[in-house]
Amino acid sequence: MHRLCLPITLCFSLFTANTALAQTFKVGVELQPYLPFYAMQDGEYRGYARELLDAFAADQGHRFIYVALPVKRLLSDFLAAKLDFKFPDHPQWNAEQKHGQRIHYSQAAAPYIDGVLVPRGQLGKGRQRIKMLGTQLGFTPWPYLAELESGQMSLTQNNRIDSLLRMALSGRVDAVYLNPLVARYALRAEGLPDDALVFDPALPHVDDHYYLSSQRHPEVIAAFDAFLRSQPALLRRLKHKYAID
Repeated sequence: MHRLCLPITLCFSLFTANTALAQTFKVGVELQPYLPFYAMQDGEYRGYARELLDAFAADQGHRFIYVALPVKRLLSDFLAAKLDFKFPDHPQWNAEQKHGQRIHYSQAAAPYIDGVLVPRGQLGKGRQRIKMLGTQLGFTPWPYLAELESGQMSLTQNNRIDSLLRMALSGRVDAVYLNPLVARYALRAEGLPDDALVFDPALPHVDDHYYLSSQRHPEVIAAFDAFLRSQPALLRRLKHKYAID
């Protein structure tokens, strides 16, 4: 009897230990639609980020509650420790507001490009023609800060991607600074050709990655890093599904 009970007792102990480690976390996410990466639709967080984070949570036995907030409110609540995690994030974003805060960043969770989109007829005509640049509220067009600060270029911001795209198509702005993949999704959703605006790769752009961040749980960030390293097939499948590779 003792030999039979030992494995059962051991299994029960491991089960209760894993259950004790399982936690519920609040993940702060952006309220704005940004498919294929993420969006709130019918009250549900969806897209690449949701599938990736849910897969990690399930692997660890955790439960993630997604709290969708406007970009500025998301940052302030995160820095005030009202949220356990923030996605997306990047060490260079909002550096002044983050100064003095100890923030832990994961390994790269998703690749992205931010750059200039122009009507197809303006492709390849250079940056000199861009006098009015549009971008999403809360975004910083890093490669064009010198022109903006010198007054060579003006900036207009809008919280709605579809409005920005229509501004570019109607000539109210000369170009928009956005993620080309997100713009393509938004054009398609508006019933417009997804190549009505095209990314100009010859103009300055940012080629980087999104990260998961936390102030309070570096151990979970480390576990997320290990999960990313251990799941290359999952990452390939999700990137292919959402065409972000």
